Amino acid sequence: MVSRVLIVEDDDVLRWLMTEAITHLGYEATGCISADAALLKMQVNDSFDLVITDVMMPGQCDGIGLAKAIWSTSPDLPIIIVSGNTVIPSGLLPANGRFIAKPCTFETLNRTMLELLALR
Repeated sequence: MVSRVLIVEDDDVLRWLMTEAITHLGYEATGCISADAALLKMQVNDSFDLVITDVMMPGQCDGIGLAKAIWSTSPDLPIIIVSGNTVIPSGLLPANGRFIAKPCTFETLNRTMLELLALR
């Protein structure tokens, strides 16, 4: 079964690139423009295996707020938080959470996804 990944990124080009990279790795990728849109999508379709979210986004909720909201209802869902402006020390995230600084390499993304999906 193919793992389903939700990508939350407000920059159209970065969201497209991330979606292409995730698809190339063999996953099913769905993109959202904001954390608010991601929460709505997850209410309709809760079968995602992994979420990748940027931190800084427009709307009522940023990427960190999105991660907290997801973990409040789905504590086992792995989340990768990415940012070019914010740094989150690894000790502040749960075992199924990772931070990756932008820009990241294809290999870093792939390795982190494999590591988190293995926890499920």
